[in-house]
Amino acid sequence: MLCYLAPWVLLVDSISGALQQLPAPLPWSLVYKALLLGLLLWQLLLWRSKSLWLLLGLLLLGLIGPAFSYLTLPVLQGGGISGFLATELPLLVKALAPLLAFSFAVQLCRRYPVAFLQLTDRLMFISFSIIIVNLLLGLAGFGDTAYQPMENVEQAFLGVKGFFYSTNELAAVLLVVSGWLLWRSWPEHKACYVLISLLSLASALLLLTKTGLLGSVLLVVAIPLLSVRPGFYRLYWWRIVLCLLLVMTGLLVLVWQAEPLLRAAGLFDKLAYAYQQRGVLGIVLSSRDLYLTTIWQHTEQYYAPLHRVFGVGVAGVSILLKKYFIEIDLFDLVVFYGLAGGLIFGLTFGRFFYVSIRQLARHPLAATALFINSLLLGVAMLAGHIVTSGMLWLPWALMNAAVLNPLLMNTAATATSNAAVPRGGDERSA
Repeated sequence: MLCYLAPWVLLVDSISGALQQLPAPLPWSLVYKALLLGLLLWQLLLWRSKSLWLLLGLLLLGLIGPAFSYLTLPVLQGGGISGFLATELPLLVKALAPLLAFSFAVQLCRRYPVAFLQLTDRLMFISFSIIIVNLLLGLAGFGDTAYQPMENVEQAFLGVKGFFYSTNELAAVLLVVSGWLLWRSWPEHKACYVLISLLSLASALLLLTKTGLLGSVLLVVAIPLLSVRPGFYRLYWWRIVLCLLLVMTGLLVLVWQAEPLLRAAGLFDKLAYAYQQRGVLGIVLSSRDLYLTTIWQHTEQYYAPLHRVFGVGVAGVSILLKKYFIEIDLFDLVVFYGLAGGLIFGLTFGRFFYVSIRQLARHPLAATALFINSLLLGVAMLAGHIVTSGMLWLPWALMNAAVLNPLLMNTAATATSNAAVPRGGDERSA
């Protein structure tokens, strides 16, 4: 069921977003992801995965602070236990979802490597196609713009995102799925590589996010360099130096022509306004440093130090401030869930980095996975919506587990599209 349901998760997200215009929309995406997470949990139970104990411990630790907020603040007690769970659980479960999916993906990769590869290829290709279709629908006038108009800023083009809810989350998903497809198509299918590169760059331009624009350019340039065979740099060092000189020249030309290019993209007024207000930091962080300072000061004023160690919960911040998300993953998780939030953030990136680094000398995907994880860590610390994303957790986990797949050792483009899904007997005997 997981192999057949998982690839369509992004399609359900877009359909759910399209149905939000109805008078009483149903949470189709939430139900679908709850089903997927339930199946993941059940399968890990059948496999007797020890990682479930760690995830359960983090879940319970993360609920201590928010539960204390509900027990001590009368304003929060009106919703009862159902209101408490509906407010606090979704974000905490989303933060734990990458580790949960990674635990499942590692087990699947070791037991059924062909089925794992087929699932990953199918999910990445379908997700990339759905992103392209949604952006085309956005260009045709359907769905929402990527950004809302800003006061004092005249921006000709606000970007498009189709029927998806979060532009930043969509940009992060674009990096992972396009990065996988680019790596799979290089070097055996260079025509596909060029096509995916153009589509990825065009999608990033339509989304108008710093994450998508910079990340897509870096991926297109870096993946061929990260996928070379041993001895390549020593053999072709003079060509590499020439290419670096050309790249530096191109960057200088871009800097020289930055203003007309940004005006053509419709971004110049917005960036100029941010620079006037907050300098370079305003462009990089988009005022997130102000949100961080405000939320930290308010929680310090209204909550005890021990309470803040365990987190004050989503509701604990929302009763103080209308804007209660900092949109920097580490600080959001620490404010909401305290020690557990910091552990979730550290364990997620720590686990993914550890697997990539350990496989660097053995697996051809490891360098690319490490590079993408580094990009996502930077995004998580500057723009958020990585660990707390409801769309990224599954493709991100599959990509990192793929560095353990032996079928990818010999070639970066193993054909598995027609392979049947193998079925084992250990699930029945568990």
